[in-house]
Amino acid sequence: MPSFIAPLIRFHQRVPPPVRGMALMMAAAILNMSMAAILKGLVRELPVFEIAFLRHFFGTMLLLPLLLRPGANPFRTQHFGMHCLRAVLNTAAILAYFTAIGLIPLTQVTALGFTSPLFASLFAVMILGEALRRARVIGLLLGLAGALIILRPGIQDVSGGAALALGSAFFWAAAMTTIKSLARTDSSVAIAFYAAFLQLPIAFVLTLFVWQTPTLAQLGTTFVIAIIGTLAQLSISQAFREADATVVLPMDFTKLIWASILGYLVFAELPDIWSWIGGAVVFSGVLWVGYSEARDRNARREKD
Repeated sequence: MPSFIAPLIRFHQRVPPPVRGMALMMAAAILNMSMAAILKGLVRELPVFEIAFLRHFFGTMLLLPLLLRPGANPFRTQHFGMHCLRAVLNTAAILAYFTAIGLIPLTQVTALGFTSPLFASLFAVMILGEALRRARVIGLLLGLAGALIILRPGIQDVSGGAALALGSAFFWAAAMTTIKSLARTDSSVAIAFYAAFLQLPIAFVLTLFVWQTPTLAQLGTTFVIAIIGTLAQLSISQAFREADATVVLPMDFTKLIWASILGYLVFAELPDIWSWIGGAVVFSGVLWVGYSEARDRNARREKD
């Protein structure tokens, strides 16, 4: 073990788990916004379908060491059709997100993206049969109010980019609902494998209609995007292992800060105050649902 690793491990162990979780969630927010900024520049050079294909291709390559390790069987599943549905929903969410990034400011895309957990909460009630608790109703109403503040229909025209950003949140929430259902029977490795494996041919077919040969620099950029996206997902997963969602979720709101900074420094985008206000309202709904459901779970455990 290199000499500098041991002190880092000791330092990590001394940091309280809630602090580690919050730091990881903030790191994920920075990584996600960095990826969005790189994407915003890349969509000006390559078709969105092609970027999505290359992102999935490199993402699959990064997953291969995990999927092909001895003893692993990523093909084992009882619900292949559900994996196909998840792949279609994921692809739609990614394509809508990539396109929206190229059309509207990063802060607006980010603020509208906060509606995704609220859509997922609604789908959990409608599709998975979960209870429609008061906290979820309040969260959904706050999410609707925040989205209206951001979009301001009737005061200004709702742009195509804003509609795509909201559509991306909707499709991503639907994909999360299928993942929640698949997790009841399939392993996390199987879910990860089929996500990468099935999205790749979908993106490839779409790419055939718009393909243009990328330069080495563009290939390198998409590879960096794949690495950043993978690290962000790993950070989020570990953050939720370190601490409760109610502890780490507030750090996700820092996405708006990083989006504003990167949007201004890289693309000369002035932060939109309505995106900040609406994003705060939407995120308060997400936080309220997370806090209320964590409190209810703890109460049920105490009764048991």
